[in-house]
Amino acid sequence: MRFLSTLAASVIGTLVALGLVVFFFVFFFFALSLSGDQTPTVQSGSVLTVPLEGSIPERKADDPFQEAFGGGASYDLRDLQTAFRKAAQDDRIEAVWLRLKGTTAGWGTLDEVRQAIEQAQAEGVPVVASGGAFGMAEKGYFVASAADSVFVGPQSTFEYNGFALVQSFFQGSFDKLGLEPEVIRVGKYKSAAENFVRSDLSAPNREQLGALLSTINDRFVDQVAADRNLTASALRTMASEQPLLAASAAVEAGLIDGIRHEEEVRASIRALDGVPDTGDLSTISLSEYKRVPATSAGVSYAEGGTVDIVYAEGQIVPGKPDENPFAPNQQVLGSAGLVESIEEARTNPSTEAVVVRVNSPGGSASASEEMWKAIEQTATEKPVIVSMGDVAASGGYYLAAGADSIVANPTTITGSIGVIALALNAQDNEFGVTFDAVRTSPYADLLAPNEPLSDGDRRLLGSYINQAYDTFLQRVATGRAMDTSAVHDVAQGRVWSGRDAQAVGLVDSVGTLRDAIAMAGEAAGMGEGPYQTRVLPRPKTFFERLNQQFATQATQLWMSVASTPLERKMWRHKRVLDRVIGQDSKIQTRLPFIPKVE
Repeated sequence: MRFLSTLAASVIGTLVALGLVVFFFVFFFFALSLSGDQTPTVQSGSVLTVPLEGSIPERKADDPFQEAFGGGASYDLRDLQTAFRKAAQDDRIEAVWLRLKGTTAGWGTLDEVRQAIEQAQAEGVPVVASGGAFGMAEKGYFVASAADSVFVGPQSTFEYNGFALVQSFFQGSFDKLGLEPEVIRVGKYKSAAENFVRSDLSAPNREQLGALLSTINDRFVDQVAADRNLTASALRTMASEQPLLAASAAVEAGLIDGIRHEEEVRASIRALDGVPDTGDLSTISLSEYKRVPATSAGVSYAEGGTVDIVYAEGQIVPGKPDENPFAPNQQVLGSAGLVESIEEARTNPSTEAVVVRVNSPGGSASASEEMWKAIEQTATEKPVIVSMGDVAASGGYYLAAGADSIVANPTTITGSIGVIALALNAQDNEFGVTFDAVRTSPYADLLAPNEPLSDGDRRLLGSYINQAYDTFLQRVATGRAMDTSAVHDVAQGRVWSGRDAQAVGLVDSVGTLRDAIAMAGEAAGMGEGPYQTRVLPRPKTFFERLNQQFATQATQLWMSVASTPLERKMWRHKRVLDRVIGQDSKIQTRLPFIPKVE
């Protein structure tokens, strides 16, 4: 009877699995049919509409399945920048309409969007921004203030109450649970794991986070004041005295140009030169316009090779981490994948220069070293420029040190040149868990949770961390042409904004990804841009990730059938060990968290 029930369960499971496969493939081909339209037609007198809502990813796969069924953003930062460049040259585009519904993008990304707007305006393209009933907060307004006109809905609110960074601390919770985290670090500013062993910010951490906030506040105030013909002092006063404004008060303060319903915004756009003032407004969305070839918009690229853009995104781990097909936005940077991409760019004869786009808070020290080496080797053969996005700190800065030049946004979070190790003592836990062990040497159970670190453990780990820190300093000193003592003065785990990092010599210039590409092309002698680009590694689509998962499951099934019990046990232990080493290497060069400034 048990055999029959097991057999029935297996048959039902197989049928369900087959049904899911058929379901996905039916929707896949349906999505292909929806996305298989020919190149969109751009009518004369059109308006490019750009929705700014939620996050703006660094890159996304051209995945018909996700686009057809609303999975994630419809464009990435590079799509947006390219669209503004095309619109500036396209005689059929008469204006751009920014439609803001609340953006959560990082400040470095918003800075890049803002500069793309300004570059289009410099070519004579008017830009109108509207917030509708959503109103505007600081992030949305930072972008919108660059527009020629800014409108919000009648009952919307305008928020400008300054910037804050709030961090949670867990020392009290660990005390109640009988857990004792132990941290060994190099650098007085290295605040990783501080939230485990303290109940508040340390003085050095408060200093560095305060400096980050000051950079963002200064950038916001200076840019808004210049574009809205206001004084910086007036804006600073407003943040303290008028943190929430009704739409009418925002108009009176000079922050916005008027209160408009959507149809009234459309009427304002129709009144612009070149836009037909009768009939429906002819619009084309950014998700459609990105499929319009740049050549048909009047953009001409420099002849010759390409500038490869290699993306380094996410927490750094060794090797090639598994990818979850249902989590396309997971941010894990495997060293093996990046090294392969860098090697491909180095050996490809059509690649003239390389831009490494870094968005990483760091991670494994050994993986960071491996990626640094690949970049440093490539820089001996071709120009390599690093472009820093929202965050490029700790291991993210480590790998960047191998490039010829580093370009950061003013608000990029970078630096954090330091090393840390974390142990957890659970000997006196409140869960009733006890430990016992046998060992072949005194340090065999180093970093195990069964007892606190001994003086010998601390000396051993301290020596290892100091060695890793010295190597980190040497890599930066070589790449930045500085003495190691000078690097140490600005290192010690301190986090810097891109603006301040330039002042202390950790960054060559402030600018955007577009600026970094221009620098790379010029360094390679490719003539005046724009240049043809190639993205590495190519983002995987949903079905490519799903296929990878199927392959992994098939391997596991084969092992369960074809191997002995002992082989299966050893294989399971190896998988666990690989996962632990890959994602939780003992020696780390990482930020404790990515500061989210609101």
